[in-house]
Formats: sequence, C-alpha cells, structure tokens
Amino acid sequence: MRQHGYLTWEARVKVLLGTAKALAYLHEAIEPKVVHRDIKSSNILIDDDFNAKVSDFGLAKLLGAGKSHVTTRVMGTFGYVAPEYANTGLLNEKSDVYSFGVVLLEAITGRDPVDYGRPVHEVNLVDWLKMMVGSRRSEEVVDPNIEVRPSTRALKRALLTALRCVDPDSEKRPKMGQVVRMLESEEYPIVREDRRHHRRNQGSMEIESQKEGSDTERSDNPGSRLWEMEDGEGDDL
Repeated sequence: MRQHGYLTWEARVKVLLGTAKALAYLHEAIEPKVVHRDIKSSNILIDDDFNAKVSDFGLAKLLGAGKSHVTTRVMGTFGYVAPEYANTGLLNEKSDVYSFGVVLLEAITGRDPVDYGRPVHEVNLVDWLKMMVGSRRSEEVVDPNIEVRPSTRALKRALLTALRCVDPDSEKRPKMGQVVRMLESEEYPIVREDRRHHRRNQGSMEIESQKEGSDTERSDNPGSRLWEMEDGEGDDL
C-alpha cells in the first residue's frame, strides 16, 4: 500500500476511515463527549498496516449532556481550526469535523492546509479546493504522487465528504458517524440522511469562500508527512 515513498489511495482511505471512526467514538459513543480540538495529520499515528490512532489530547475538552458548546480560548493549529470557533471561541464536536475535513483534503491533494509558497489563490487549501470544484476541475486536485489514481466515483465521494465537513455553517456539517458511512458508501452521489434538511438547504454545497479570521495559539504549520513516508518509517509522523 506504499508506492515510491507515498501512500496509495487505498492506504490513505484506510487511515482516514480509522481516524473518522475514532472521532465518532469520542463524539457519539461516550458521555461526556470528547472534543479533541487539535485534529491534524501530524496527530494521527499509523502502524505498519495503516491502522490509525488519534494522538495528543492535550487540548481536548469535555462536552456534557445537554450542552451545545463550551466557550474557551481559541487554540489549535492554523489552517485546521473551524471558522466559527476561531471567530467566537464557541467549541463543539463540529469543530473537530471541520478539522477532519481539512485532513481529508490533505489526503486527496497532498497539499498543506496553508502554503505561502504557492500562488495567492492557492495558499489556503480549502478555498483553492472549492474554487477548483466550482470550476469543474476536480480531477486536477488529486495528489500527483499517487501512482494509481482513484476512480472518478471514489474521488467524488471523498470530495463531497470533505466539502460537507468544511461547510462554513457548522450546523450543516455531518456528524462523524455519518462521515464514516459516507466514506464507506459505494454510492455516489451520497444521499443525505435528513431529506427534509436537504430540501431546505439544497444550495448548501455551493462553493463558498471563507476566511479564517482569528489567530490561534498554535499557529505553526508543521506540514504533513502522513501521506509521504520513507521506507522503514512506522508511526512516527
């Protein structure tokens, strides 16, 4: 599942599914739920079989029953922080969903969330991806280091899942349990679970530009090495 030092598409999907299942457990299977608050590629550990484990719970917050959010200082890593959390300090599990969406986009494109070495319109990964999809150029966003490209169906499924996760409106983002089912689904397009919500928000997948307007405590962007691994590397990301 590794070609020329880079993870194959199948390996990337396995890592993403493992991460999504871990977050679904933290958000939906235990009480109080755990909001990780710093989901990023460098906090995902993998073994030789590409089984994923979420690490570094130093910023995690507990969200008790009946609480829709907690108010806290904005912390996390620049490029991964959900816009509503960056702007208001209001935190809930949908902030982790946004961060996971960014990780998913990294896996698809091989790009960092923020890269000032690229042209201005490509600096922010989320904005660039939305522009490419809106221009019907989604086939061009795949990491060129993936030797065997994903099928069109698999790519569209991954992109749709990612775009829903990074929706600027946190209420329109799926739960992580839904994300797991979306990634595992063989169907495209993916049917929304709440059809009435879909009818009310048919335009929710329109390409919108967003800007993360708040500095974060952990503003360093370490860059992702999760998708490019040298031979012999294990879970040291």
